[in-house]
Amino acid sequence: MIFWLLLSAVLVIVDQITKALVVANMTLGEAGTIPVLGQFFRLTYVRNPGAVFGIGGDESGIPLIFFLVVGSAALIVFGIMIAKNDYKDKRRIWYSLALSLLVAGALGNLIDRIVQSDHRVVDFLDFHGIWGYVFNFADMCLCVGIAIYLFDQFILDPKRVKQDAKE
Repeated sequence: MIFWLLLSAVLVIVDQITKALVVANMTLGEAGTIPVLGQFFRLTYVRNPGAVFGIGGDESGIPLIFFLVVGSAALIVFGIMIAKNDYKDKRRIWYSLALSLLVAGALGNLIDRIVQSDHRVVDFLDFHGIWGYVFNFADMCLCVGIAIYLFDQFILDPKRVKQDAKE
């Protein structure tokens, strides 16, 4: 379990360092966009007041406390899942990885809500060639963590259950 918690900690540190570098070195908004792969992938510094894809931002009137409670609740749920995980079962490595990514993503964005003066999440990864949303490293951890979790639960876990039933 310690390895997976350390992995989460390292991912949170990477997230916070990348956000700090963006805040310190980039201009807020489209004017400060840095093309990395032409118009397909750019670095664009924005501050997200809402949840994923800006849902629930300033215009919706959803208060900050909502985002703090949801983020904290997610961390509690992930913490319970981590505590109950069977780390001795090597077949659960993908599940363990998913939980580490989910903790890192949730914590990285929750830190922004608490620490940033405007309580907004710092976003900067802009795949303009695919969609119009800008995201960050914590968001990537969340998305990849969810994908791995779903893969584990719908593909790998049924196989584990069948193997256990045969033994």
